Amino acid sequence: MKKSRFVILSGARQGVVEGSRLALFAFLFLASSAFAWPWSSGEKKQSAEDQARIKDSLQMEEVRSLQREVEALTRIRLQKADSLEKLEAEHWRKRYAESQLTEEHQAASRELDGRYSKLSTDLGRVNEEVMASRSMTGDAEEKAQADESAYDALNTQVKLSIDKTLGDVMGDYPVGMNGRLIRLKQASEDAEKNVPNTVGAVQNFMNDLLLRHELTYTQFYGRETSQVGNRPDVNVNRLRLGTVFLGEVAQDNGEVQALLRSGALQGKIFEWNATLPPEMAANIKQAVSQAGSATAVANTAAGDSTQVTTAAKVMIVSIPLDVLQNKAVKNAITDTKELTWREEFQAFFRKGGIVMYPLMLVAIFALLLCLERFLVLSYRGHLSRRFNRKLDALVKENRYEDAAGLCLKKETSLSMVLFAVLNRARDKREDAERALQEALLREQPKLERRMGLLAAMGSIAPLLGLLGTVTGIITLFTVITEVGTNDARVLAGGISEALVTTETGLVIAIPVMILHGLLSEKIEKVTSEMYVQSTALLNRIFGKKE
Repeated sequence: MKKSRFVILSGARQGVVEGSRLALFAFLFLASSAFAWPWSSGEKKQSAEDQARIKDSLQMEEVRSLQREVEALTRIRLQKADSLEKLEAEHWRKRYAESQLTEEHQAASRELDGRYSKLSTDLGRVNEEVMASRSMTGDAEEKAQADESAYDALNTQVKLSIDKTLGDVMGDYPVGMNGRLIRLKQASEDAEKNVPNTVGAVQNFMNDLLLRHELTYTQFYGRETSQVGNRPDVNVNRLRLGTVFLGEVAQDNGEVQALLRSGALQGKIFEWNATLPPEMAANIKQAVSQAGSATAVANTAAGDSTQVTTAAKVMIVSIPLDVLQNKAVKNAITDTKELTWREEFQAFFRKGGIVMYPLMLVAIFALLLCLERFLVLSYRGHLSRRFNRKLDALVKENRYEDAAGLCLKKETSLSMVLFAVLNRARDKREDAERALQEALLREQPKLERRMGLLAAMGSIAPLLGLLGTVTGIITLFTVITEVGTNDARVLAGGISEALVTTETGLVIAIPVMILHGLLSEKIEKVTSEMYVQSTALLNRIFGKKE
């Protein structure tokens, strides 16, 4: 600002100096004019006035010029002052705007700092909440997986229990079997769904168990439709006491049948029998008749309270019950029938259970191996007398090539060994001996092939029999645990059935091991014959050369 003022004042001074110089030049010119014509006084006086007027006019002009310069300088000063004021005002306005912007920036910065601090705090809190949520989510997932695994394990256990019961229901007490099958099938379907309905499966399964338990501890008398002998849909009077007695009497002809235990440990445990002894049939018919009379009296006395005690006494019925429920009952009431050897074998095979099938496969496989080895050893370890005579004649005539061709045509282990010697008959003895050793090493495994497998069959058979015995014993004790028994004959009968597989395994293993020993001796005999004949041929050929 000061520099601008200095420039303006310097310009004004320069204008004043230039005006002074002009006035001085005019004065000097007038003076010279006065001194040029001194000879005329009038003219001198006139010139003096003129000079005075000129001087005045010059002074006036100078004054006006100075005034104009002053006015110009004033205008310039005013313009510069206005410009300066405008510049200064603009400067202060900008300073004010700058200060305003600075204050706004500082306020915005303080606001942003506050917001940043708040956001940082919120971010930290959110991170903590996220970590806590992740931890809770992980715990929830682990718990959900554990619950899902437990649910799957429970559903699997329920499914196994349902399948086991469903497999055993066909051999269980036949009364109400159709309803049991429907309930268990529904329970099995609920457990096998993509989203298992374990609650429904358990409910159906438990309902079946409760109804089966109720069947065991309740008694019943009434009219039913049943199959008596070969006659279907017969109207009968049925009397049942739990699951230990069930007798039926046909309404049309009085035919009697009873549901008795078959004595089997697996499969069909109960079976109907209509061929009862006369005495037992009469007792069952009498018990059913008494139960019908007692039921009729009880129904008549149900409305009269004074007759309840009498009705209760009338309802006592004697039942021909076999408490032990063992195989002796079945043997006593069924007619003995002579079986053919085929039927006896089938019954024996069924007693052994499922293990009898692999035992039968082992027996057939071992028999085929024995036949195959016997045929192979009989063919590969034997040379006819005619072949030996012809071979001896060719060797005597030193026709070793013809003798070797004769051995190749036979294609037995013994002929291949002799061929190895004859093929090297024209070479040294050491070469022939090496060829003989190679041939022996090549033919020996062919003779012993499958002998280890045959020995394994002989060892596997008794192990399979033992497996069947263990399985049968487990089944026996499972049945005893579920139904119980007071007769040692049932236990002995179950054990005898379980030992069927052991007997079968030993029956298979003993002949197989005997045949294995015979075949091993035959292999040794063939091997010895190969060594003897090859060594003899070697000595005959190379003995001549020496």
